[in-house]
Amino acid sequence: MIEETSKENIEIRVQMASEAYQFLKSTTIKQRAVFMNAVADKIEALGEELLTTAHAETSLPQTRLTGEKARTIGQWRSYAKAVASGIYIEPRIDLPQPEKQKGDLRKYNIGLGSVVVFGASNFPFAFSTAGGDTASAIGAGCPVIVKAHPAHPKTSQMMADAITNAVKEFGWPEGIFSHITGTSYETGVYLAQHKDIHAVAFTGSYSGGKALFDIANRRENPIPVFAEMGSINPVFALQHLMENKAEVLAKEYISSLTLGVGQFCTNPGVFIAVKGPSLDRFISALKNEIHEIIPANMLHNGIYENFAKHTSNAISQPGIEVIATTEAEEGKGNATIIKTNAQSFLNNPVLSEEVFGPFGIIVTCESKEELIQIAQNLKGQLTITVAATSDDVHENAELIHLLKDKCGRLLFNGIPTGVEVVYAMQHGGPFPSTTDSRFTSVGPDAVKRFVRPISFQNWPDEFLPEELKNENPLQISRIVDGEVNVKSLKLETV
Repeated sequence: MIEETSKENIEIRVQMASEAYQFLKSTTIKQRAVFMNAVADKIEALGEELLTTAHAETSLPQTRLTGEKARTIGQWRSYAKAVASGIYIEPRIDLPQPEKQKGDLRKYNIGLGSVVVFGASNFPFAFSTAGGDTASAIGAGCPVIVKAHPAHPKTSQMMADAITNAVKEFGWPEGIFSHITGTSYETGVYLAQHKDIHAVAFTGSYSGGKALFDIANRRENPIPVFAEMGSINPVFALQHLMENKAEVLAKEYISSLTLGVGQFCTNPGVFIAVKGPSLDRFISALKNEIHEIIPANMLHNGIYENFAKHTSNAISQPGIEVIATTEAEEGKGNATIIKTNAQSFLNNPVLSEEVFGPFGIIVTCESKEELIQIAQNLKGQLTITVAATSDDVHENAELIHLLKDKCGRLLFNGIPTGVEVVYAMQHGGPFPSTTDSRFTSVGPDAVKRFVRPISFQNWPDEFLPEELKNENPLQISRIVDGEVNVKSLKLETV
């Protein structure tokens, strides 16, 4: 039984967060980076008990959890390094000039305020309580209130304790981080509506993310909701590559589709290609490959039931042929591939909805024109993969340009599952894959979501934040009078 945090307790936590926000405004980027590295150390110190607990709650294998723990630690440390460098505060200084009426102007980014983070079920470490949303918000200077995911409460509590212990050791206000539990829908609504909450981060279903987005926009003071809500991550397989590598591509596709029992937001749920002998070879190879897949338990019963329901619904649609499936026990992900034609896919919105799990649709096209028609009608995606040779790209320039408008990450061959925590990663795409395609939830650039600019005009140097002082005590790169500058500013008057 998961304890439901009372509204009275939540209210206290929100007020504590508001007070902590005032404290965080007095910290420098260097101080926050030191804190973030301390949290990474705390998580790293969590021993075998963390992995055993997460395995028991999620059915994820120990090897996967070990890797995800390392990724989570790496997120805190890489984000800390990025925060300390000052790139997300974007310091700008325009010094007074005789022709300027406004005098001295200095600008940088500060944290938005208290942030609510909703933990995700499919990544109990990297996208949950101590995941990238929490790390990037704190790095930006924002207190965090985590609404723990009920699918792994003990794991969530252990990660929360690691952050809380770091807060205590630093002597920082308790409201820097709060951990709220429960299964009530009303709790999420209450937090998203609260006047002292200034942003929301969410990873999960379209219905959940869109509901939070709508609530936040109906407020008297609307706030941003950074929701990652799902994606079918289509693969467009072009002719020359299909002719040369149909069997190899089938192996890669089924591997990506069923990775983690299909419980990644980047699993390629739709495969699109022009009809012909090479596509026939691809489908034949898929039938062979799928029998090598060993069904495994899904994360929790709710995900399994939704997977079974949506799979059954897709199969029941007109114009559908089941290509291959595995036999699975109750509660295990039964890998399934179906086939339809381009016009059925275009005319039936059910077929372009995400099925969270090891489920794929092969869409057969009569021509390149139908490939383009599907691209034109695609909704926003996290990823789109172009399986192609160089000749394919030259011959399909119109298609490639269209696909750039539809996704956050465009792959040339390769598989979309697996998201590197690096600066150049974009994990976010046009609606409805996310609510704001300008931002990423993976990589150090995730910090950008939780800051806003503020400009100081004609303030004495002693009252300016450290990041904008003449002496540049933090030794960060700044734009001074339009030029990159890391030096101290030797000014007689400011």
